[in-house]
Parts: sequence; structure tokens; C-alpha cells
Amino acid sequence: MAKGEKGIIRLLGKKYTYEMLMSLEKSPKRFKALSDACTVEKMRVQRLRELESLELIKVRAKRLGGRSVSIYSISEKGRKVVRLAEGIKRLEPEKSE
Repeated sequence: MAKGEKGIIRLLGKKYTYEMLMSLEKSPKRFKALSDACTVEKMRVQRLRELESLELIKVRAKRLGGRSVSIYSISEKGRKVVRLAEGIKRLEPEKSE
């Protein structure tokens, strides 16, 4: 297994990663808008950096009202990872009450 693949698998196992990717798959978002997927600001910063370093998301600067803000969007590689993760989730046995 390649180094990058190990990193992706490890990152997917971390809290909030999958939720953030799913949120970005729906639409590009600003940092604050990702708080629904990850409520802990420090953790959100860390996950975004990890996702960007593995090229699962893209970040672009945009001018809004004279300010520069970062807009996060999922990359094609990130979409592939989400599809694979969804397939894995379907393999989990359903929880019985």
C-alpha cells in the first residue's frame, strides 16, 4: 500500500473527517459553515489541513466585502474517497435495538 493511501485510510478513521467530506460534497463552504460537520474549531482547522495535504479538498481565496476568505471544496480524489467510504459503510451490519 502506498504512503498516501495509508494516510487517507488513517485520516478517514479520525473523528469528523467523513462528516466534513460529506458536507463539502454537497457544496463548497467557508470555514464557519463547516461547523455543522465539526463543532470544535481547533479540530476543524486540523482536519482541513490534513484533507488539503492529501489533496482530498481544494482551498481557494475569494474576496467578499473587501475581505479575503477561504472557500473549501471537495476534489475529484475526495469524491472517490467518499464513494469508497460509503461502500464500506454499507458493509456494516445494521444495528438492532
